Parts: sequence; structure tokens; C-alpha cells
Amino acid sequence: MDITPVKDIDWESPGNRLYHVPFTYDGEWARVRVPVSVICGHRPGKTLVAIGGTHGDEYEGPIGCKKLVAELEPERLSGRVIVIPVLNVPAFQADQRESPLDGGNMNRAFPGDANGTITSRIAHFVTHEVLSRADIVVDIHAAGTSMEIMRAASFHQIDDPELFRAHVETAFAFGMPFALVYTGGMGTGLLSEEAEKMGKITIGGEFGYGASADLEGVRWAYEGLKNVMKLHGLMPGELERLLPERFKRQVLAANTDIDRYITAPISGIAEPLAPIGAFVNKGDPVVCIHDFDDITNPGVIIQADRDGYVACRKFRARTRQGDVVMVIAEEIPNPLAEGEGLQ
Repeated sequence: MDITPVKDIDWESPGNRLYHVPFTYDGEWARVRVPVSVICGHRPGKTLVAIGGTHGDEYEGPIGCKKLVAELEPERLSGRVIVIPVLNVPAFQADQRESPLDGGNMNRAFPGDANGTITSRIAHFVTHEVLSRADIVVDIHAAGTSMEIMRAASFHQIDDPELFRAHVETAFAFGMPFALVYTGGMGTGLLSEEAEKMGKITIGGEFGYGASADLEGVRWAYEGLKNVMKLHGLMPGELERLLPERFKRQVLAANTDIDRYITAPISGIAEPLAPIGAFVNKGDPVVCIHDFDDITNPGVIIQADRDGYVACRKFRARTRQGDVVMVIAEEIPNPLAEGEGLQ
């Protein structure tokens, strides 16, 4: 549990090392310790970075990453794996999305600032010391307490066909029912956007919701990371099928147009009329907003604006006018040949 200054981290030698990197509290004689595992194999290869706990109330990533660190053996590894099971330690300890020390949302803090608040300083360390060393970056999320999002490995729109194909193949390796191409328009300073700027294969994902620890989500995080390692040659063996039997195939879907996110026309209580991941047709009723100031009012029915899959829904029922209550994603062409991925 001793702290290790950044300058003393051994990023290269074969072995499995756990560091606790210190970041001093602003205005206090205390330090946040961010756990960083560096597992270097006995043979050359790619570098995978896996991160959990970017938001403090999302738990599938921390559990999956912790289990992975305990299992990896440098003797069987080609390349290097850098794992940060809990990135935003203050938020994680407080069981909340943002850090209680500075109110910082770690996934809006990149590339960070060495002279900024503690959230920004941690982001700066990740950008310059961790992401810079990566070939593949995986940032594992869950939907927190406000939304429920389809279980999907996700990434932003990529114009280069070969790089797009590599992202789809890596996303499908998690064995989740969906791979989702999504927009960055809901925020700036994302960890994934910073890694993308560096040209890394960058996968995010929604592995659960509700500040719980989803059974399948933990498995997708833990076993899915091992599949990604196998896919990119860091670990020997065949990819394991992780797609549950109730799903016939994996679907590649997209919604990159923020103007087509469905928002509430009035404030009230949102009742979902279609479950997450369900296929809906344009015109189908998908949400009802109830106004309980007028108990006789049947509510405002919102219809699907396109054919597609319910990618996101409001989880907390109380809704303000303008809140996103549902996102529908359309299936898009899959660049992988038939039989590739974990269909």
C-alpha cells in the first residue's frame, strides 16, 4: 500500500506490479491513492489499457478489472496490460458520480491540467503517462442512476474504414448484444475522445445501470477484457462466447445525431412503454409522460421517430421538460464478414 511517485513507476520490466500513485488534496495534508497495475509480459506485443471507476457509482468495471489483475500471469502474456480498477477514487469512496473533493466529473476533465484541481491532475496523469503508452484503450462504464442504456460496447464515429472495422471487431469481442456508435455531443473532455485523438483503438461501454453490480455486466467486463487480449495477441487461446443464449446475434447500431434524442415536452413522471434493447417501429408509443397535477389526464404519449432499437431510456422516473427520455439507434452495416465476432 506504499505510494509510488509517477517517476518511479516501472512501465517496462516483465512482471506484475501494483502501484498506488499519490495526488495531494487541494489545501489539505492528505493524498488520494490511485491504484495502477502494470503487467508486462515476457514477450513483446501490444499495450492494453483497461480503466474502471471513471464515475464513482459504476461498479462493473472496478470488479471486472480487479478480477483481471489477480489472474494475469506475465509468463503467459505478450505485450503489456495497464489496469486502473478505480480511476476517480474520491467519487468511488463517496458512492457518487463526481468527486466530492472538487465536484469534478472525471469523464469531462480530459486531457487534464497538471496545475488544476485534483480531478484534472489525475486526468493529466492518465493522458500523459497511461494513454500515451496504449494501443487499445477500454473505459468501462455503467449508466449510473439517471439512465438505463442498452448493454453495449461503444465507440464514436470513425471515418477510416480499417480503423472502424478494428473498433467493431474489438467491441464485438466483449460478447455483448450490441455495439453502439454514439455521439460525443453530450459533453466534452471525455477520456475516450482523448484516446481517440491519439489514434488508439478506443472502446467504452455501458455494462449495467442503477449503481448496482450487474451479473452479466461484471462477466462482460472481466471475460470480455480477456477476449480483447486474445483478439489482439496479448493472451493465447480462442475467444469465449459471451453472448447470452436469449440473443440470436450481436447488432451494430448507431445514433450520432443529438437532435434525434427524444426529450420530454413537459415535466412529469416518465413511464417507458418499450424495454431497453427492444426493436421498435417509427410511430410506436415508447414513452408516456404523466402529469400528476391533473390526475385525470392520460399523459403525453411520445412516439418513436424511426425504426430501431431502444438504446437509452430515462431510469429515474421524475422528469423535467427537456430531459432525454429515450434514444433510438438504427442498425448499420457490419464491416465484419459473416461468421466473424461472437455471433
